Amino acid sequence: MIIFGLIFALVFGYVGSSLAKYKGRNHVLWFILCALFPLLVVAILLLPSFEAFGITKKCPHCAEIIKADATFCKHCGMGI
Repeated sequence: MIIFGLIFALVFGYVGSSLAKYKGRNHVLWFILCALFPLLVVAILLLPSFEAFGITKKCPHCAEIIKADATFCKHCGMGI
């Protein structure tokens, strides 16, 4: 029974983490929160991405999420 609960928590943590990363949010924090409180996955689905607020944007070269006022991408090193 404990193993089932652990697998359940890991699955919801992973799903929540993946959704959070896609929306530009801290995926480690959301992994922990969704593992402890699985219904928070629904909250992530309802939250707008930071890109909608103008806080982040996608790099045109590598498509990673970076801050909106960045002059170069921290992932690929290309200038914006």
